Amino acid sequence: MGETNEMTSTLLVDAPGGTPGGDEAVRSAIGIIDEALSTLLQRELVSADEVTDVLLDVRSVLLAATA
Repeated sequence: MGETNEMTSTLLVDAPGGTPGGDEAVRSAIGIIDEALSTLLQRELVSADEVTDVLLDVRSVLLAATA
């Protein structure tokens, strides 16, 4: 539970048994999340639409890897 975001990201990317392209998809998803967090953390209020957009972007990247 005391892991940092960097440690969690590394665990997700380096997990064994990934699918072909899965590692790249996870890296892309983490990149999207990191970029969004750096933007959203600077603000006090974030709209549900903005959060939905980020989640849809991540979902799209992950779905593309499984297709």
